[in-house]
Amino acid sequence: MPGKVFPPALIPAAVLSIAACGIEDYPFLDKVPTGNISVTLNQMAVITLPRIDSIYFTHFTLYYRIYMSGVFYPEIHPGNMSDLNSALMADYNYFLPYTNSDTSNTTVSIGSLFTNRKYYPLTLEGADIDGVLGSGSFGKSMVLNFTETTPRIIPNLSINGNSYNMRRFSGNGLFSPVPANRYFINTPELNAPANITAGINADVIDKSDITTRYAYAGVYIVVTGVDGNFSPLYSVPTFIGVFYLPGP
Repeated sequence: MPGKVFPPALIPAAVLSIAACGIEDYPFLDKVPTGNISVTLNQMAVITLPRIDSIYFTHFTLYYRIYMSGVFYPEIHPGNMSDLNSALMADYNYFLPYTNSDTSNTTVSIGSLFTNRKYYPLTLEGADIDGVLGSGSFGKSMVLNFTETTPRIIPNLSINGNSYNMRRFSGNGLFSPVPANRYFINTPELNAPANITAGINADVIDKSDITTRYAYAGVYIVVTGVDGNFSPLYSVPTFIGVFYLPGP
């Protein structure tokens, strides 16, 4: 998370050792390969989380933004992003030079890059996502499930035999998202134009002149860590996909 301060207990011991000894080292985190990601329509993604052989690694981070639209597409790709919401296409193109790179750009804070585009860290209900997606997740298959079912299920993240309801960013004092449960469900509170403001649902972007109000979430994954100066460190991002948010 941009600006996140890692308590000393969470700083890898090897990082502390390097910082203390003054050994120069180039901080680097490999990204999640696109080949590790399989997407089913606008409903589900399976991501095999790679082993990150770096003393700087702390966890994987998922960044999202929600887009309102007046059209339904069973599968979203660059060819129909503009029709879905022009902001989705603009964001996708903005991140594209970074996702196409294999190496970190040390002059750019990927965390700030995302928040400047109103992308925020995805969270979980009842669990710290940083711990769930820590080193214990290496080699595991993570499933993001947005499938619209009857009876309705809450969009969830599954890994290591556990399932967690996915939740939107808390706002962290920057904004106050509604509804209070922050589930990835297209409720009237989430999609109401009056609530799509910088102070309420800042993680949602509206589209004008639409009657039926569909909602979609764009999601990226970033390998996250902390360098020898205790500053946040990021890999370049990997695009996962765009997913349809089921109704209440």
